[in-house]
Amino acid sequence: MPIEYQFKPNIISKHDFYAIDYQVMGLVFSIHNELGRLWNEKIYQNELAYRCQKAGFAKVATEVVIKVSYLDFLKCFYVDLIFNDAVIYELKTSQCLTGEHQQQVLNYLFLLGMQHGKLINMRPPSVESRFVSTRLTPDKRYNYKIEDNHWQDVDEDSIRLKELILNLLNEWGAFLDTTLFYDTIIHFNGGEENVVKMIEAKEGNRTMGRQKVHLINPEVAFNISSMTKDEQYYEHNLRKFLSYASLKAIQWINFNHDLIIFKTIFR
Repeated sequence: MPIEYQFKPNIISKHDFYAIDYQVMGLVFSIHNELGRLWNEKIYQNELAYRCQKAGFAKVATEVVIKVSYLDFLKCFYVDLIFNDAVIYELKTSQCLTGEHQQQVLNYLFLLGMQHGKLINMRPPSVESRFVSTRLTPDKRYNYKIEDNHWQDVDEDSIRLKELILNLLNEWGAFLDTTLFYDTIIHFNGGEENVVKMIEAKEGNRTMGRQKVHLINPEVAFNISSMTKDEQYYEHNLRKFLSYASLKAIQWINFNHDLIIFKTIFR
């Protein structure tokens, strides 16, 4: 199976989610008050799991493993807490919650086919929390569209790159975090030492410096994004980047919800 986990998700209503969250957050506040805000995530996770079990939750699971595979590629994700097979909780000890934290929880919800989760940050003086929910079902994640009229198979590596992305979408569906696709491409191209390379930024004969770039070969880079707005501005910046890079082209794949755009940008 391309996506594996050892339980059956329980799809619940928003009302039931809020009922669970009301109990959980009461325990979160008590932990924050009693333990303070300077411990690590694992300690808060263990304590919240213990108190929820003591409070009578039907099922409390920690470090729930999600295995995502394709051929000999395997990546494991670990969800902090899942209550009653229905709600994901991710605990953080950061200065503040970010969009990356929210994307992490969404990625877990999509992989598990669940709809409700919550981020909790224990580091601030007052507990910071954020609801993360989706109405997207697993079936809808596989109902995506491909737009590739501006893509060019400039070499065999580009052909293989596109075939791999299409195969992964067929296996895993859309809407997932782009790092999963990066990791898979790196794996099937021999590891980071073969893919992540330093290139020069040059203006004429003057070298401004060097930067790491993802390459499928010495002349062609690839970029995977999840832009849902301002795509033209992002493309404009890719073209600016390419004008100073020692590259022939960038193969750009953008995940805009259910629209997957393949585009080749030339120097």
